[in-house]
Amino acid sequence: MSVESASVQADTPPPAKADTFLIAIGSSAGGLEAIRELVKKLTTDIPASYVVVQHMAPKHKSLMTSLIRSETALEVVDLEDGAEPRLHTIHVTPPNHDVVLSEGRLRLLPPSEEAGAPKPSIDRFFLSVASELGDKGVAMVLSGTGSDGAYGVQAVGGAGGITIAQDDATAKYDGMPLSAIETGCVDLVLNPTDISTHLARILQTAGRLPELESGGTFGPPFADLLQILLARTRVDFREYKPTTVLRRIERRMTALGITDQTDYTSFCRTNPNEVDALFKDLLISVTRFFRDPSEFQALHREMLDRFKEPGSKTLRVWVAGCATGEEVYSIAICLAEALGGPDTLDNHDVQIFATDIDEPALKIARDGRYPLAALDDVPTDFVEKYFQFTGDGVRVNAAVREMVLFARHNMCQDPPFLNLDLVSCRNVLIYFGAGLRRKVLTRCHYGMKPGALLFLGSAESNGGAEDLYQPVGNEGKLYSRRLLSDVDHIRSRASALNVASEQRLAGANTTGNQAETVSATGIDRTMFEGLAKSLGPNSMLVSQDLRILRVFGDLGPFVTLRENARLALSVGMLRDPLGQEARTLITLAIKNGDARRGRVHHEFFGPDRAAQLTAYPVAANRADDSLALIVFGEVEAQQTPRPVDLKGSSDISDMTVYIEKLESEIDATREALQQTVEQLETSNEELQSLNEELQSANEELQATNEELETSNEELQSTNEELVTVNEELQVNSADLATLTEELEAVLENIGTPVIIVDTALQIRRSSAEANTLFRIDEKFEGLHLSQISLPNEWPDLTDVGTEVMQRGRSVSLDFVSDQIEYALRCAPFLDQRGRLKGASFVTVEVTR
Repeated sequence: MSVESASVQADTPPPAKADTFLIAIGSSAGGLEAIRELVKKLTTDIPASYVVVQHMAPKHKSLMTSLIRSETALEVVDLEDGAEPRLHTIHVTPPNHDVVLSEGRLRLLPPSEEAGAPKPSIDRFFLSVASELGDKGVAMVLSGTGSDGAYGVQAVGGAGGITIAQDDATAKYDGMPLSAIETGCVDLVLNPTDISTHLARILQTAGRLPELESGGTFGPPFADLLQILLARTRVDFREYKPTTVLRRIERRMTALGITDQTDYTSFCRTNPNEVDALFKDLLISVTRFFRDPSEFQALHREMLDRFKEPGSKTLRVWVAGCATGEEVYSIAICLAEALGGPDTLDNHDVQIFATDIDEPALKIARDGRYPLAALDDVPTDFVEKYFQFTGDGVRVNAAVREMVLFARHNMCQDPPFLNLDLVSCRNVLIYFGAGLRRKVLTRCHYGMKPGALLFLGSAESNGGAEDLYQPVGNEGKLYSRRLLSDVDHIRSRASALNVASEQRLAGANTTGNQAETVSATGIDRTMFEGLAKSLGPNSMLVSQDLRILRVFGDLGPFVTLRENARLALSVGMLRDPLGQEARTLITLAIKNGDARRGRVHHEFFGPDRAAQLTAYPVAANRADDSLALIVFGEVEAQQTPRPVDLKGSSDISDMTVYIEKLESEIDATREALQQTVEQLETSNEELQSLNEELQSANEELQATNEELETSNEELQSTNEELVTVNEELQVNSADLATLTEELEAVLENIGTPVIIVDTALQIRRSSAEANTLFRIDEKFEGLHLSQISLPNEWPDLTDVGTEVMQRGRSVSLDFVSDQIEYALRCAPFLDQRGRLKGASFVTVEVTR
C-alpha cells in the first residue's frame, strides 16, 4: 500500500453506526443553490450521514459533487452501489439512477421508464429510509418544481422521523416545498441556513427523553396535554396506548428542541398551531397500496369465493382509518377483480365507506392522485387496468373512485355503519389500549352481517374479542363474525351505540387502588359468610325487591317448584306459608332497621322440631339497594304453645298463652297491612307522577313530530334546490365540454407550435404541431417546460417563461434555426380577477 493511499484511507469517515441519523435531502430546480447554503454550516458535531437526491437530466454529466465540496468541510463523495452510509459524509446520487436504502446499504437502481417520472425519485428514497430507519431518518425537501418528495415525507413522519421543508419564500421554485408542507407532515419550515443551525440542536435532543417511556400511564403534565387536545380537536387520546402517544409527543418536542415536558405542555397551551401539529402527528395517516401482499392475496381469494356471483344484493364495505386512501383503493381493486374486472362494475351495486378523522388525508384520498413511487407495491397488471398516468404521478381510474364514499367518522365514538359484508380495520387497533380495542371491535361486530369478514393488519388479531370473531383459514388476518345469543347481542348493541367514554369519570388513582379494593372486598365477604352461618346453618341473602342473591346451607325442605311458577330466584319459590311471611318480615326488617321473627311452623321437621323465620337487615353500599338476611331456624316443639280448644279447656294458663300468641300474630299482621297500605299509597303517587311525565313526554313527542315534519319540508325544499343546482352544473359542464372540444380542434389544426403553461411552467395544452416539434407525449399531463426537447439553436423556453412570469409582460424573440427564421412570442394570461394564471408560447416562421 502506498503512503498516499494509506493517508486517504485514514481520513475516510467511518460507517454510520446504529445510533446515528441519515439525512435524506431531496431537491430539483434551484436545489443546488439551496444545498450549497445548507452545507456551509454543517459540522462533524452532528451524528449523521447525508444523501443528496437531486433531479438531473439522465445524460447530464453532473458537477454537483465538486460544487458542494467547495462549500463544506464534510466529506463529499459520488454515491456508489452497495456503499454503506458514512458518518459526516455527503453522498451525491449520480444521474439516471434511483437510490434506495436496503439492509443498511445504499443501492442504485434503474429509474422509472416513464417520460414524466422524476429522475432520481425522491419519494422512492424517502420511503426506503422510513422503512429501514424509522425515527432515525430525517427527510428534507428543498427547492424544486412538481411534488416529488411529498409522498415520502408522510412515510418518514409516520415512522417517527423528523421532516423539514425549505421556506417557500427563499426557494427559487416553491412547488416541491409547498407540496410537502401541504401534507401536514412537515415538522419545520426554515431557510437553508437556519436548517443547518437547527439540525444540530434537533438531533442532539432526539432520543434523549427516556422519562417519556418510563411510565405506563398518562400522568401530569401529559394528562393536561391530552385534555388540551380533547378540547381543541374533540378526539380523546386517553384510551390509546401510552407508549404510542408519548413517542409522538417526543417527536414533536424533538422537532422544537424542547426537553422539558412541562415546558412543552405550556407551549401547547398558548400555541394552537402546535396542538394541530401534534394532532396530525398522532393520527399517523400513513399507508401504502397493497401493504402486506400475502394478506391481500388471501383477501382476494376469499372475495372470489364469496362475491363472484353476488346477484342483486348490495355489497357494503367499511374501511375504517383509511388515511390517504391507498388501502381503500387496494380493497376496491380486489373487489373489482372478484366481480369480473373494471368493465363489469356498472353491473353490480357496490358501496365502500372509507372513513377517517384526518380531513387533509381524506381530501387526498378523494382526489385519488399519487406519485409514481406509490406504484412500487402494485402488481403490474393492476397498474394497467386501474391507474392512469398524469404528468409525474398517477390517478386511480374513475370507475374505482366512484365505488368509494369518503367521510369523516370517529370509529371510537360514532356509531358504526350497518349491514356490512366486509370491515377493514388495518393498522389502527395497534394504537389502541385493550379497552378501546374491545369497544371498537364490538361496534364493528354490530354493523356486520352474519358471517361477514373482518380484515386486520399484520400486527393485529382478534385478541380480547374471540367471542365475537373466528379466524378464516390458516393464513392472513381474516376473521368472520360469530353469531351471538340474544342476551349477548343486546349487550353488543349497547356497547356499539354507546358513544361516551367509560373511563372519563374514573379518578386518577383508580389503577393504584384496584388491588387494595379487591383485597378489602374479599375480607368483607369472608366475614359476612361467617356471621351468616353463626346465625343459622341455613339462610339466604335477599334484596329489597325479593330477589335471592346468595344461599347459605341447604334450603331444599323450604323450597318448591310448581308447574306455573316463575323460574327466577326469588322469595316466591318458598313453600306456603313461608313465602308470604318472608315478604312481610323482609319489608319490616328493612324499614325499621331491626330483626323481625316470624311464627313457628310445625309442618317441616316432624313432631319434635319446628321451623321459624328471622329477618335481619343488612347495610348496603347504596341506600336504595337495601338487603336482608333470612335465617331458617329450628326450635324444639315442646317449647312452643300448641293450639287450645277454648270450649273444652279449663286450663287458664293455656288459654292465656294462646291469646297472647293470637295478639302477637294480630299485631304483626296489622303492622304488615299498614306497611302494605303505605307501599300502595307510594306506588299510587309514583303512578300519578309517571302518568304526568308520560303526558308531558307525549306533548314533547307531538312537538318533535311537528318539528320533524317541518324539517322534512325543508329537506324537500333543499333537495329541489340541489336538483336545480345539479341541472345548472350539468349545463355548465356541457358548455365547458363544448369549449374544450373547440379548443382541442383549434390546437389540432392550427399548424403552428403553440404551448400553454401554468405559473409553475407545467404544460397544460399544446398544439399538434408543438407535440411533433418538441416530441411531447400527449398521455402525460403536467410536463415541465424544461423536460421537452428543443431543436437546435432554439432559445431556452424555461428562461423566457420565467421572465414573463416575473415581469407580467409579453416577451418577443427572433431567432434562426436550421437556416429558418422564427418569431417567438410568450404572453401572460390572467383570470377574471386579474390574477396571473400562466402564459402561452406561439412560434411562427418569418417570411421576407
